[in-house]
Amino acid sequence: MLNSLFGRIKICKVIKIYEINPVDSEQIKQIEDALKKILPDAVIRFGLSPAKNVIQIENTPFDSDLMIETLEKIGFFCHLISDEVAAEEVSNTAQEMHDFWDSAFIRNQHMWGYAPAASAVYAKDFLVRQGVENVLIPGIGYGRNAGIFIENGIEVTGIEISKTAIDLAQEYYGGELTVKQGSVTEMPFDSRTYQSVFCYGLLHLLTPWQREKLIKDCYNQLQDGGWMIFSVVSKTSPNYGRGRQIGDDTFEVGDGGQIFFYDERSVQKEFEQSGLMDFFEIGEQINIGSQKPDFIFFLVTCRKPQNREM
Repeated sequence: MLNSLFGRIKICKVIKIYEINPVDSEQIKQIEDALKKILPDAVIRFGLSPAKNVIQIENTPFDSDLMIETLEKIGFFCHLISDEVAAEEVSNTAQEMHDFWDSAFIRNQHMWGYAPAASAVYAKDFLVRQGVENVLIPGIGYGRNAGIFIENGIEVTGIEISKTAIDLAQEYYGGELTVKQGSVTEMPFDSRTYQSVFCYGLLHLLTPWQREKLIKDCYNQLQDGGWMIFSVVSKTSPNYGRGRQIGDDTFEVGDGGQIFFYDERSVQKEFEQSGLMDFFEIGEQINIGSQKPDFIFFLVTCRKPQNREM
């Protein structure tokens, strides 16, 4: 269940490169016009040199034979020399994410139960030791990881895109939990600052620019001296490398989705400007048969400096 819900929404693009017989500038325009008739949204680039002339086409998947036949009809001959998946092929718009997650929660309801994740247990213990009184949880879902904070006197505010999940959370927690509806990619939803942020199993489902924005948005909603803890999937996780690779440490999984797997370098790169303090690996979802975790996550802890520290 968990693996099938890792990343979902994609607009797949491919990059195909063809070697073509020598052409001049006027012929390039003729070729572009012909290709745009069959591939109107394609990005077409030419590489011309004495050694080799190539055409690079970036588009959603298309029929190479049709493309070659189209050029042959106007007197140009080419053959495919490279066929790759574009590195950036994921598009998680707010509407796409809403449609997916609302459908998932309608079908599966409390799909992960109410026992908190190991990451949430650690985060609770840590934040209690720091004397934290409130926490913001982006991507709270139906509140699986909310209860452990509430039980320890920490006020919880969540952000969730699915109205179905919010209804489930309100049915279970009543007035003990506040949830704002919307996509985490559209934060912030208010001007309030929080003593802490906890984000579990969400960041690695986003595109690079969405990850960067979410980290910054969470950091900006921290009070001075506040803490944020992200739980993100690690390259040492058993599911690393499954599915078709679509980018650096990024793999297609589930129903056309994607996961970005972190290592020490990428953790440092993405969090170094947001008060990175510490990170370590933690096992999640212990397999009953093997007694080993199905997933390995990094727990990343950051802190916003106190005014006097700045």
